[in-house]
Amino acid sequence: MTDPSLAPASASKRSSRPAAALKLLTLLAALLGAAAALAQVDPPPTAGVEVFTGAGEGAAPHDKPAKLTTTYWRVELSVKVPKSQPGAHVQMLLPLSDDHQEIVSRRLDADGFRYHDELVPPNLLGIWTVAAADRIGTQIDYDVNVAIHDTVVEIPKVALADLKPSDEERIFLQASPLVQTQDPDIRRKARELIQDAHTVEEAIWALFQQTAAFVRAVPGEAKEDAAAVLRKGSGSNTGKARLLTAMMRSVGIPARLVGGLKLEDSTKKRATIAWVEARIGTAWVPFDPGGGYFGWLPTQYLALYRQDLPLIVHSASINLEYDFLVHRIRRDTAVGAAPEPTPAAKQRAAAAPVAGQLVRTTSSYVERPVASVVMIADEDVSDEVAERILAEAREAEINVVLLHAPFESRYFREQYLQRLVSNNLALIRGAHVLLVTTHDDASLYALLTLGEKEMQLGDMRIVIAGKYPDSVGRVLGAVLYRMVDAGEVALVNKPARLLGLWEMVRANVINGVPMAEEARKWNITPTVLDQRVYEDLGWWRKLVIGAWSRAVRAQVPLQALNLILVLPVIAAIIVIVRTLIGIETFGTFSPVIVALAFLTTGLQWGLAIFAVIVSIGAAVRLLLQRARLHLVARLGILIAVVAAIMAGLTVVGASFGIGPLMNVSIFPMVIMSNVIENFTSSRAQFGTREAVRLTFNTMLLAAICYVAIETTGLQSLLLSFPELLIGAILIDVGLGKWRGLRLLEYRRFLGLAEKSDRWQR
Repeated sequence: MTDPSLAPASASKRSSRPAAALKLLTLLAALLGAAAALAQVDPPPTAGVEVFTGAGEGAAPHDKPAKLTTTYWRVELSVKVPKSQPGAHVQMLLPLSDDHQEIVSRRLDADGFRYHDELVPPNLLGIWTVAAADRIGTQIDYDVNVAIHDTVVEIPKVALADLKPSDEERIFLQASPLVQTQDPDIRRKARELIQDAHTVEEAIWALFQQTAAFVRAVPGEAKEDAAAVLRKGSGSNTGKARLLTAMMRSVGIPARLVGGLKLEDSTKKRATIAWVEARIGTAWVPFDPGGGYFGWLPTQYLALYRQDLPLIVHSASINLEYDFLVHRIRRDTAVGAAPEPTPAAKQRAAAAPVAGQLVRTTSSYVERPVASVVMIADEDVSDEVAERILAEAREAEINVVLLHAPFESRYFREQYLQRLVSNNLALIRGAHVLLVTTHDDASLYALLTLGEKEMQLGDMRIVIAGKYPDSVGRVLGAVLYRMVDAGEVALVNKPARLLGLWEMVRANVINGVPMAEEARKWNITPTVLDQRVYEDLGWWRKLVIGAWSRAVRAQVPLQALNLILVLPVIAAIIVIVRTLIGIETFGTFSPVIVALAFLTTGLQWGLAIFAVIVSIGAAVRLLLQRARLHLVARLGILIAVVAAIMAGLTVVGASFGIGPLMNVSIFPMVIMSNVIENFTSSRAQFGTREAVRLTFNTMLLAAICYVAIETTGLQSLLLSFPELLIGAILIDVGLGKWRGLRLLEYRRFLGLAEKSDRWQR
């Protein structure tokens, strides 16, 4: 193809050396533009919570490099935030990997903030929310190591008359407040410039020459729009990019802005730069009129976001300051493990059980990977295992990222793993293999987050390991397979060593060894789900899979459905225990709801929370006796007391990093208030011993229900086979007709009979 750095012969008889011609045009336009600029006054900056930057610099056109290179950089973002109210937030657009750049590692340090990121294609949005009021303010540190390649894009040979944007590309032809595509002056100027052009390349070259020749404006208004640049004949880097985008769009060439940084070693900067990407055929081709790059980008350009967006959006109550600090680093420094957090950050990770802070990230990147593997584990992986995996990955030229952390109860494993998957969607999307291993079936639920996001994974292979019944794995795995349309889903329905799972994946990726064959060496037997296995399922099971798939797509978490479906089973267990054994409790609903709370907090913490709430509440209730209040008034006061206790436990959990305490709200306040009232009434009527006995029985019955549900995996069984609820109803019906004695009654009457025999003697 024609080198785009040379002027096409058919375009206005251009010189065969466009660089020299452009320099002459630059000199002439500089004189005219300078005079025009003296008569113009830039408008004052617009106040608000959107931070636009972009007072960049211009340069003469550059020839394409004869040899492509790669450089490695560390970019450190520091955001100083003064004292702020809880809930105030800072949003910033963060860099992603693409053909031009590769994000090797990231590090986050943000004390006093909750952090999560959202992938809003084609951008990644980082969101920091103030967790607690800070008297002295705080600082956000977000660092990335990045590898950037010289990117030369071969411009497709497309006739200008044949350019027909698709429906998806028409969004890149629309006007915006700063890119006035429909402005009469812009449309007239663009058509005048391309009147002799026959190809898209020639048309872009004519438009590029015009904007590149404009005088470079002094740093000023960051929101400089396209029409103003054309009117003044001068503009900043970002202003020129907006004008080029507007003119391209006005003649039917899809184009978008790219905002980023121009990297220079050991520099601190705030201003970003902007360039343009045009959609030509199936390629996005870069053009930077301010920097002089036509059809290529050097290794100093780091893209932060695409489209004309503010770099930072923050709450109006925040008056933040930020800086980028740039360092050029060596390759071995960049591709090593992710930068370690500071000792203070490590302490915060241990004290604040937020998914992004608890998780340890271990990664290895190679320059030209043959595959990419993402592994997630709910355990703390030893250094020896991690080092072996990384070494083998480097030897096999595989990019590997290992995310691992010891989570707590089953409920928290599911919640944290879901957040972990959600926070790493961009990483997962680019992987060839996704491996998730957990103690139980939490991995199945966590990966359903991919279905919620409506991700289509194409040829990706997903390996799910954990302790769950094969029938459950087939149903929930089929739900995942149906939603994400992966290449295959491999189920390992028993706890397996991470090293063995890695070897299974590595052999499959590198040598094409079937997973089942390599798995046998590690005593692993995977079940591979594909379209054939799905078709073999019965009509009822397909109906269930379809129903749960629709629920997940509608953002309904299956954990919530789990808790709903398990309630009738808990009630049936209580019917069995109370009817056949005869254990007395504070009503029927109390142990049912308390057992449900135990399922979310874990048994040990659940019992402790229950005991604390009842003990403190009972003490307060005794103090209320002298007030001689009505029952409804006492219950109202007890609800307030229970609410205060639960809030206090939540604060303690947040302060000491105790996950179950941070979710103590799962305990229902009304039920706990009733338990306290019943305890006090029983104590007054039957004595302290009887009140303690009934309280203990309530806790015992709730614990029995918890153990019965957890050890049998009934939650997942009910989700996979909801028809099991019919069995619970039949048990209720059968025992509802029970007229015999209970076991404890047999024991009591047997004791009376023995005493009667002794009296008769």
